[in-house]
Amino acid sequence: MSAKTGIVMETPPLWLKVVGVIASMGMLVVNLVGFLDAQTGSALGCGTDWPLCNGKIIPALSNEHVDIEFAHRALVGGFALVALVFLVCALIPYRRYIEVKVLAWLAIAFILIQAVLGALAVLFVNPPPVLALHLGFGLLAMVGTTLLTVFLFQMGARVDGRPSGLGLRIQGISAGTRVLVLGIWAYTYIAIYWGSYVAFRGAGVACPTWPLCDGRVFPGLAGAVGLDFIHRLFALGLAILSVLLIIVLRAVSKSRPDMGRGALWFLVVVLFQIGTGAKVALSHVATGPYILHVSTLMVLFVVLSYLGLQVMPASPASHAFPAPQAAASGTSGKGALTDP
Repeated sequence: MSAKTGIVMETPPLWLKVVGVIASMGMLVVNLVGFLDAQTGSALGCGTDWPLCNGKIIPALSNEHVDIEFAHRALVGGFALVALVFLVCALIPYRRYIEVKVLAWLAIAFILIQAVLGALAVLFVNPPPVLALHLGFGLLAMVGTTLLTVFLFQMGARVDGRPSGLGLRIQGISAGTRVLVLGIWAYTYIAIYWGSYVAFRGAGVACPTWPLCDGRVFPGLAGAVGLDFIHRLFALGLAILSVLLIIVLRAVSKSRPDMGRGALWFLVVVLFQIGTGAKVALSHVATGPYILHVSTLMVLFVVLSYLGLQVMPASPASHAFPAPQAAASGTSGKGALTDP
């Protein structure tokens, strides 16, 4: 128990963290299949029926479009249930932590909103803005579930006195750094939404060459070419911001090495994302490069969201955790620890 706060600090049970990992990976798979569903034109594989598929609970799996759309719906239902069980089981015992309350409730809300938008997309024959919002909220549901899982691992490592590559927000972050990181997060989310919208409008092949757009430095902003070109401008801006993020977070890398590593990983993944985007353009949006591009996008967003969480002020309950050097000399975290 913390002498300052009176909070009993117990290591989250292993089963809960394992379920969190499964739920996080499941939400990633759901989003990946969702992008595949849209890219292959399979979103209407079940017709305009919802929740039934072509009028049946289990349809005749007669072609790849039906197979992909039905798999998407089945995975959404199964992994959404796993995620909801995890979120509720984490929320009940650890609701005193503002991080748990915010992440759990946000994830629950976005899982439900995503399901509603998925139904609307089918019933209204897949309008691109709704499809883009559907997958964008799916990313937020995945991030909320993943960050909550990370926080539980952080709790366990600090209470048990074990070294961890995942920091806990005891050291403060300047307001300027917080604004920069959260601003980059918002910019990235808008860029992801725009990229999804471009793909669903069928504009991903409007610029068939790379890095120039059909041989032009500035092809204009009109029509499908303009949509695709703006998408590339978003990617260029993200590369510039990722370099700026490394420079800024160097100031806190000694006290928070996970922040410095996170910024470096973010730059690496952004560059890989741009490379896979080039491959998508040159392959005329072939399925393999597209799935690799989307997979990288999800890793990128998770890394950046981790940094976004770490620059937020810690809740009073989180401050009850022992400092790393104090925890290392304490007893095992299955019992209580005393904050010196």
